[in-house]
Amino acid sequence: MERRFAVVRWSEGGDCGKLSDLKTDAIRGYDDSKMYQDGNPFATYSAVVDWCQRRKQQRGGWPHYRGTVIFVSATRFETIRKLNSLLKEEEPTELTKRASVAPQKYGDDSDCSTDIETQSQKAKPVSDNHNSPIQTVVELKQEIKDLKEENAKLKEIVLQDVPGLLLSLRNIIDSAAPPKRSRVEPTKALPALPGSPQSRSSSPCATSLFLPRSTLSSSTSVSPSQTASQSSKVEIHPGTGVMVEKLAWAYAINANSATVFVRHLLTAVFPVEILLVINLRGNKRGGGEARQP
Repeated sequence: MERRFAVVRWSEGGDCGKLSDLKTDAIRGYDDSKMYQDGNPFATYSAVVDWCQRRKQQRGGWPHYRGTVIFVSATRFETIRKLNSLLKEEEPTELTKRASVAPQKYGDDSDCSTDIETQSQKAKPVSDNHNSPIQTVVELKQEIKDLKEENAKLKEIVLQDVPGLLLSLRNIIDSAAPPKRSRVEPTKALPALPGSPQSRSSSPCATSLFLPRSTLSSSTSVSPSQTASQSSKVEIHPGTGVMVEKLAWAYAINANSATVFVRHLLTAVFPVEILLVINLRGNKRGGGEARQP
């Protein structure tokens, strides 16, 4: 592939010392055999180059100056990349600015000198610490000692404060549970004369005699699973039938705002799949399937 683009450093003219990317046609008597396959010259390749910086050619032709061919390539992209890398190498290193100090109208010169001295004193140990391994070992030992003390404090907190926290949380859960109401209300029995058949039939003993054993056992026994499930949940309002866990209800009623209260109840009543697709604010949005993770 013919290499048609080059990077040239001008040795003469107004752009002396500057770099330019141009076509190899502008290099008079260009000889590609003086360049390596990677585009770099074998030796310093000096040639006369047309200075084609204007769009229209002048009457007497392009002005020409001597320059040094630094790099050639078949594509302009490669020459631009080479030019940028050369310009980046030639850029001077950025000078670090002094830190700006706020003017002190009412401060004394002694205060300023003290601040500068303290800053220098702080800066010196840092440089010494990095260079001395003994100081590093001392710092690591001190850090280990501090970590041990912190672990001891955490252990003390776990053994002393956490049980009290759990007890207070249990009291909150118990206080959040509504008072238990008996579901079976005793029916008022009609007055009957003692010794009459009606009194005998209405007595608990007589009732137990006439009822079958299966009925008695089923009426007296309560399912333990049903009792456990009912005791672990609480109804948010009498008559609604909406049951939530006692712990979630305790968190909700102890919320510090109405928004937090509603948020706790929503996460306790509805599953996460429904909350991800539900539109609580009522805005016009797309289908819920797009919001699913």
